[in-house]
Amino acid sequence: MRLFLIPLTPRRAFVYGHRLLGEGHKKKPSLLDRAITKSSEIWLKWENYEKGWQKKLTVYGNGLLRRISYEEWALKSIPALARGVSASDHAKVPVVYPPSVMTPAEIPGLLHKLGTEKRGAHKRLLIWSIIGMPISAPFALIPIIPNIPFFYLAFRAYSHWRALQGGHHLEFLVKNNLLDPQPDPQLDRIYKKKVEAVAEVADIDDAKIEKAAETGTMDEAAEEHLGEEFLLVEEPQAKEVSEVLKIPQLVVELQRACEQVQAQLKEQQRKQTNHEKRS
Repeated sequence: MRLFLIPLTPRRAFVYGHRLLGEGHKKKPSLLDRAITKSSEIWLKWENYEKGWQKKLTVYGNGLLRRISYEEWALKSIPALARGVSASDHAKVPVVYPPSVMTPAEIPGLLHKLGTEKRGAHKRLLIWSIIGMPISAPFALIPIIPNIPFFYLAFRAYSHWRALQGGHHLEFLVKNNLLDPQPDPQLDRIYKKKVEAVAEVADIDDAKIEKAAETGTMDEAAEEHLGEEFLLVEEPQAKEVSEVLKIPQLVVELQRACEQVQAQLKEQQRKQTNHEKRS
């Protein structure tokens, strides 16, 4: 496995676990894996319908999926830690990152926070999803239409379980010093262009930018002069990041994360504006 650490703002980051070629192919897919693959195939088929309840269901369903936090999607990309694996058995995991906006010393703390911050919420929602599944079972009596509430709760239970497993794996890597930070110059070029454009708007001189780039704090320098948090990755950069890292599926993940963070930043600004008006 390789981890890709992609800063979204100077204070937030997206982590993506990418399995290396050959990993997991020797093991026969479990019944659960086969069920998920089959469900995905059916969902894609329904998405291609021009009309009907299947098409409507996928439209509303995709809307619900976009509301799931990007942190949960990120943790789900990290495979569960194999049972009985000790630190001595586990190889170091490469962590690819942009060096002009992040330093190696920051990486363990950031990954530990991503892995543990919402653990309590995932446990609580996993329990509620499991409780709700038998309650929704009678919907199966409705003819023709499948038991959508049951399947949704089953999906959410599985999703929270996967997020918990991914978080535990991250925590294990951090605690046992199994992270191998690897700066990526190509990825860094995307961030340099973005931060330098922001720095130009904020009127920061070149000497300060060069010094900030050397210490991996270019993003913080720009934020300090702007006086507010800003997006380091937007939709055009999401596509570029995906192409540079050669992970096509990363586009959707990053675009969803950017959309959510942008909405959160707008809400923060709205609250701050209202607070200033009251003051």
